[in-house]
Amino acid sequence: MAKTSAVSLRLEPELDDKLAAGAAVPGRPKSWVIEQAIREFVELQAWQLAAIDEGIADGDAGRLVPHERVVAWVGSWGAADELPMPECE
Repeated sequence: MAKTSAVSLRLEPELDDKLAAGAAVPGRPKSWVIEQAIREFVELQAWQLAAIDEGIADGDAGRLVPHERVVAWVGSWGAADELPMPECE
């Protein structure tokens, strides 16, 4: 088993109560629920930062969609003649 480290945090009583109730459903300790939440947050942050870096690289390489085409596309959402997603030029 990998070595773990202890972390301390303070929760408002209402949040702590919700955490305890949420942990009771799968029969896990609160620390397990907190670890899962942090794991999901860290993975989401890593994905988001990678997507931002990819977008910056695309922009630097000139792979862009003009703003006006994006605005027209979004404006057409839900309409009978909804436009297809615009492609890079």
